[in-house]
Amino acid sequence: MTFYQKLRGTRDYLPPESETFRLVEEKVVEVINLYGYREIITPLLERKELFIRSVGETTDIVEKEMFTFRDKGGREVALRPEGTAPAVRAYLEGKIHKKEKFSRFFYRGSFFRYERPQAGREREFHQIGVEAIGEGSPHLDAEIISLGDTILKTFNLKDYTLELGSVGCVEDRKKFILRIKENLETKKETLCEDCMRRLKKNPLRIFDCKREKCMEVARELPSLLESLCDRCSEHLNRVRNLLENLRISYHLHPHLVRGIDYYTSTTFEFQHNLLGAQKTILAGGRYDNLVEELGGISLPACGFALGVERLILALNKEEKLPSSFKKMDIFVCYISEREFDYSFLLLENLRKEGLRGEMDLSGKNLKKQLKKASDLGVKFSLIVGEEEMKKGTVMVKDMEKGVQEEVTREEIVSFLKRRLGK
Repeated sequence: MTFYQKLRGTRDYLPPESETFRLVEEKVVEVINLYGYREIITPLLERKELFIRSVGETTDIVEKEMFTFRDKGGREVALRPEGTAPAVRAYLEGKIHKKEKFSRFFYRGSFFRYERPQAGREREFHQIGVEAIGEGSPHLDAEIISLGDTILKTFNLKDYTLELGSVGCVEDRKKFILRIKENLETKKETLCEDCMRRLKKNPLRIFDCKREKCMEVARELPSLLESLCDRCSEHLNRVRNLLENLRISYHLHPHLVRGIDYYTSTTFEFQHNLLGAQKTILAGGRYDNLVEELGGISLPACGFALGVERLILALNKEEKLPSSFKKMDIFVCYISEREFDYSFLLLENLRKEGLRGEMDLSGKNLKKQLKKASDLGVKFSLIVGEEEMKKGTVMVKDMEKGVQEEVTREEIVSFLKRRLGK
């Protein structure tokens, strides 16, 4: 018999993990909704060119990690590796900029990168992200960072830090790239083959390298913050002041370029200190040139993406994973086969009234049915015998107190909802 296994780098979510996953996701979305973001749903498949143009041709995502193929029409397509470019593409295609000057969106779903699987980094992973388009104020940066901080605090996480930086404007990056090249002139022989190539094409990507020797060299490079123009430096200082007023602690990072080319000005990462190499839970920044780069008008924008799997790992590490177990409200029991159909219809009607319930479908005796009800932790068992069926009543057993009382079919819904506090 053939047994098929899931692809490497993907995973199944089975109960109770699947319930925990949804509970965490919904809690994040609940906080995002407080800030006025509306959901945007984009396809898993996009044209490959969208990511080359937005994420950057020399980034690891584009060079090494995208799942790409030619479809039957000969188009080069890709499974989406990140969410901002599709969101901006949808924003432009939907002509949202003609309908409103400022837009807030959030997205959630699966993303794909061909990486070596490890804890916190799978080939299929899940993110929840926010995108705010049409506002250049540093107050928006601070608000979005505050939203990220609020999400983590909602779960009562403690062991995380906020790294804050800036990649400046286009002119700032030109200055910084010249400084990198000058600084590395005598050290380039120590760089790996990838970084030697990056040095020629896009020196900022040297900060993406995970080889220890290259990381040591990168740490010694001049601070990007020293190359900021007055405007970008003032923007960063205003964001810092706002965060301090909000009592959000941060560490100023000299080289926080992130792994994507579309970032401008503010960049940030929330890192959990117990997650090892894959410690970034939530990260983002400004991307003021991307809307225009993808064919729209010049509009500033800011956002972040949160890794759901990494958030769950962090919650596990701090033993703060929310309980996903939901007890059944009721369990319907029958004395004999004669009451089976009657009990089945009763349960279906109660479910339609919003009560969570189960019953045994295999014909077990009453003792075993009540045992199953007890194992499920239900509050009430409803027992139907020949006498109850004739009278149009139900025997309701309080599973905690062990007491029973007879309730009519007409009153059973209101009785149960009152007792269950619904």
